[in-house]
Amino acid sequence: MRAIPLLSLLLSGWFIVPAHADEAQDWLTRLGRAEQQQSFHGTFVYERNGSFSTHNIWHRVQNGQVRERLLQLDGSAQEVVRIDGHTQCVSGTLIAGLGESSKSAARALDPKSSRTGMKLP
Repeated sequence: MRAIPLLSLLLSGWFIVPAHADEAQDWLTRLGRAEQQQSFHGTFVYERNGSFSTHNIWHRVQNGQVRERLLQLDGSAQEVVRIDGHTQCVSGTLIAGLGESSKSAARALDPKSSRTGMKLP
């Protein structure tokens, strides 16, 4: 008798997993479209290897062109300006790490790409 409720609980959890994957795929697809259609600005905190920094971001879409400006608010002054995914201007200590222009080439958000860090079905 105890096996039936446990079995139904296990099976119901197994059937729910594909629904979550589909929902994540939908969110990533919508995010990719919004990046090309929506203007926004805001502030975010970035963490890398235990080090935190605060940034302002401006993302403007006008006449099919995407312009972005990223400004570091704490630490050394750093700013990046991009137009249609191509880096146009870099200031501060980021200049040394810019390297080849091919690394700054435009990249569209592809929800099925393995570069997103998630493997989706």
